[in-house]
Amino acid sequence: MKTQTHNEAGFIQRNISKFIILIFILQPLMDMLSFFVEKIGSGYSITLLLRFGVLAVTALVGFIASKRKKAYIIFALAALFVLAGHVVACMKQEYLQPIDDIANYVRVIQMPLFAMCFISFMRLGDQAYDAIEKGLIINFIIITVSIVLSVITGTYGHTYVDNEIGVLGWFNTSNAQSAIMSMMAPLMTIFAYRKKKYWLIALAVVASFAQLYFLGTRLAFLAMAVTLFGVAFTMLVRKEWDLKVLAIIGVCFVICCGFIKQSPMYRNQTVYNQSMNDKQGDANVMMNMQDGKRSEEEWNRMSNYEKKQILSVIYEFYNTKFLCRRFGIDEVLDAYDYTYSIQEITATRHQKIIYCDLLMKEQSSVWSKMFGMELSRMTYAGNIYDVENDFHGVFYLYGYFGLMFFILFVGYFVFLILKVLIKDFKKYFTWEAAAFGMAFCIALIYAYNTAGVLRRPNSSFYLSVVLAVIYYLTMIRNYDTIEA
Repeated sequence: MKTQTHNEAGFIQRNISKFIILIFILQPLMDMLSFFVEKIGSGYSITLLLRFGVLAVTALVGFIASKRKKAYIIFALAALFVLAGHVVACMKQEYLQPIDDIANYVRVIQMPLFAMCFISFMRLGDQAYDAIEKGLIINFIIITVSIVLSVITGTYGHTYVDNEIGVLGWFNTSNAQSAIMSMMAPLMTIFAYRKKKYWLIALAVVASFAQLYFLGTRLAFLAMAVTLFGVAFTMLVRKEWDLKVLAIIGVCFVICCGFIKQSPMYRNQTVYNQSMNDKQGDANVMMNMQDGKRSEEEWNRMSNYEKKQILSVIYEFYNTKFLCRRFGIDEVLDAYDYTYSIQEITATRHQKIIYCDLLMKEQSSVWSKMFGMELSRMTYAGNIYDVENDFHGVFYLYGYFGLMFFILFVGYFVFLILKVLIKDFKKYFTWEAAAFGMAFCIALIYAYNTAGVLRRPNSSFYLSVVLAVIYYLTMIRNYDTIEA
């Protein structure tokens, strides 16, 4: 038995580079398959099963290849503990759709499981890390080519579907795709920089910044800034100034900012602001506000009963009407602190958090607080109230234990970074460390502000890779064999 296991591990080690590149190539292909499957109305069952299959095979290969199988067992026990608690919490409220709910849990734990597998692969040798870099480059090329083809053929999806603004390509989820390309931008820029070929650097920066610009999310613009200032900071710290490289990145960034008023982001924000102004005007009429304003002092002097008489018509007219039907006008008004700002009332992200807060309050169960609530209960009257912030989402779905599980897992890698930088900053602050450090920071920003990373199997895959490489750079890589 031991001989058979040893032979399997040897086969994996010999072919690990090919296996890693295959896993990478499958990622954008599965994303595009999901796009076309949705277009023909076939649902996500096929692509979901395919993703689960890739995850299962990767986990099996990682477990066989690893010499630290105890880590996998500990992870499995922790994941099963959270799942068991979550199932009990859901059963106490009547489990509506257990299969879909458990499938969603598997999607969520994909990120830490993939990270563990890639760490195991990189323990087999530096060829695994080289394969990861190649996989990232190949995926960047696949995504870029697919975007161009979707524009040429006029078959691309929009970042903002309702307003038909932005170029998403053959992908479904705007925040997830924006997160992927935002993580890719500093990685591709620094990979190209190491080649010391200015045309290649220009190509990488133009390709990544152009995609971020036309995606049109605010965080996409932030990713461009992180790439520019991150590269400049790394050059400053390492005393390796290359003004041509900075000029290339800087010019691309300035051009994107210079044409910001023509960008999908600005156009969508303009439409949104105009809509808010129109709605606020309508609301003022409905509330019989002649001047359209009330002083804060005047509003605060009014009793909640008086505010309710004024606000009820507003809350039961806009999309908060579904919250009012579900939880009652008094609960909703109290949750919104009796605000009459239409921007706050109609803000989708805030509304979803309030819905889940009220749902948690309604369930009034210690089990729900500790292990979360069922995903299907976050849908009402055809509206999905699963929150659009990853950390909030993990809490509402899997409670304090689930959130703690993720924070401890991600926090461990933060600890590794701080430990080695304090130990020997000059040695460990390499260009690779800078690239993946920037990608890590960008991923965390997306996770805090959107639901586009931790709970999306396409973008969470790239976070898994980033975390695994951080482990490699801090715990595995032999720096004595690398030229300073």
